[in-house]
Amino acid sequence: MVKIRKIETAEAPVLSSMSDKVNWNVAPAECGLLTSAENMCGYFLEVDGEIAGSAGVVTYEPQSLVFINMVIVKEEFRRRGYATMMLEHILESTKNYRTKRLHATPDGSKVYAPLGFESRRTVSFFASDAPDLQAPENIGVHQMRQEELADVIRRDEVCFGHSRKNLLEFNFREYGDLAFVSDDGKAHILGRRWKKYRQMAALTSEDLPTAMALAAAASNLDKSQAQSIICYDMQKEFMEFLKSGGFVKVREMVDMVLGDDPGVPPMPYRTIYGGDMG
Repeated sequence: MVKIRKIETAEAPVLSSMSDKVNWNVAPAECGLLTSAENMCGYFLEVDGEIAGSAGVVTYEPQSLVFINMVIVKEEFRRRGYATMMLEHILESTKNYRTKRLHATPDGSKVYAPLGFESRRTVSFFASDAPDLQAPENIGVHQMRQEELADVIRRDEVCFGHSRKNLLEFNFREYGDLAFVSDDGKAHILGRRWKKYRQMAALTSEDLPTAMALAAAASNLDKSQAQSIICYDMQKEFMEFLKSGGFVKVREMVDMVLGDDPGVPPMPYRTIYGGDMG
């Protein structure tokens, strides 16, 4: 018997373990947020009582955007249509929302296209075991302070198009030591950490030199772990900067949309938060 049910918060480590097995980088605490935040929900698909797959959703009101994430099917259960079943369940439960969106691998996009999702733009995942980013001179940055978080949330909302207050507050609680702000208070970068990578995330800056300075500061903070950073491919100059510092493109993802297209992300949004959260 096949059953789709909500994931309990206590099961967040199970979801994170599934993520680890497909070489993703989502920590148990982040899976806990996905299963407990008021605008987030995770699902397990069970086959005869055994967990076979997962999927998650983040919703943004008023019934505007649904961001779909954590679509995983265990290897022994693949090619049975279970990913499609989970997506159909999500699409039915969120049918009143104007836009459904997700980031897929090129192979994964073949699952979503028959459901009506269209490829809009590509996203590149960069990584480095030994990064060496050189910051421009005379641009000051510092580690983020609690009182600066409200401005970071406002800047992120302008770029992302919706408030991610609960996500960014969570990020600062968990990874505040990885977050930097420019000294003029107009730009920021966040961080995430789990087993495989320390990720530089949600870099937002009006100008390229400040973006470079923030990325360099975040990268140089701790080089004991491989690092990753994810950019929309329109960020060509910033991507060249990453390559100059030893980052290599590891894989490509596709930004897919069903319904109203939210449009091209604004240029100040230099790197995404992550394939799981946009």
